[in-house]
Amino acid sequence: MSSDSKIAKAASLLLHSPPGEVDDVFNDIRGIVNDDEALQEHIEPVLAESNMQQFLATTVPDTDSCVLITPYNRVGDTQFSDPNTRTVFTFDHLHRTARDATPWDVPSDAQLHEPLRQALYDELLLYVRAHYADGSLGVFWHEGALVSCIVSNRFSPSNFWNGSWRSVWSFDPQSGQLNGSTKVRVHYFEDGNVQLDTQTDFAADVEDMDEKVRAKKVAKLIRGFEAEFQQSIGDGYRQLAEKTFKGLRRSLPVTRSRMDWDKVANYTIGGELANADA
Repeated sequence: MSSDSKIAKAASLLLHSPPGEVDDVFNDIRGIVNDDEALQEHIEPVLAESNMQQFLATTVPDTDSCVLITPYNRVGDTQFSDPNTRTVFTFDHLHRTARDATPWDVPSDAQLHEPLRQALYDELLLYVRAHYADGSLGVFWHEGALVSCIVSNRFSPSNFWNGSWRSVWSFDPQSGQLNGSTKVRVHYFEDGNVQLDTQTDFAADVEDMDEKVRAKKVAKLIRGFEAEFQQSIGDGYRQLAEKTFKGLRRSLPVTRSRMDWDKVANYTIGGELANADA
């Protein structure tokens, strides 16, 4: 395998980084490759894909508008649009900074559906603010559909855990079809390495009606689907604790007496002495 291939494979590990740990993985890769100039050639496109995959939030230059970095508002190799401020800006994926905001020449089809996009954004913004700590939202017109992206991250490396909730919803105004996917990733790494990575998909039909009423209907469906998904995760963990784990262990050991965990060291020493005598 060539040196470039090895570096490219090492850089691709970034796409599998647990939430909030891209910098840690990047620094580990730097130590392994030990060639920053060669690494940078391969790392920038991977970082771009990672930032879009994670729905990274940034602020549009010279505004207080928060916008997500996603595949759905990408208008160039390093340029992204913000429909709320009608600007396009350049994003540095390596340093995660936005710059050079300029007026955006909004495509005609996006202009046609702007009232519905704005109405849906307003409805979902109320939902995100009420239900997500530090949640961020983006609603974009992309390839004939309104795509809504929701992300909420909770990072607590000092307590050995990081987590991320991401969902993407595509609504086609012509057909009335709503399709969504919600993904949760959690990494717990105190004295071990445990990860939760789960995803579910949803679909529904929304009838044609007034734009504001239709936006309310779509937002209500999204709230319902996401609440259902969250409930299913909680139910799964209760099932795991109450039934699955209990089924994996004996209620009593072979001796039919309960283990005194305060004396477990004595049990071990006794076993070793018995083996030595044998």
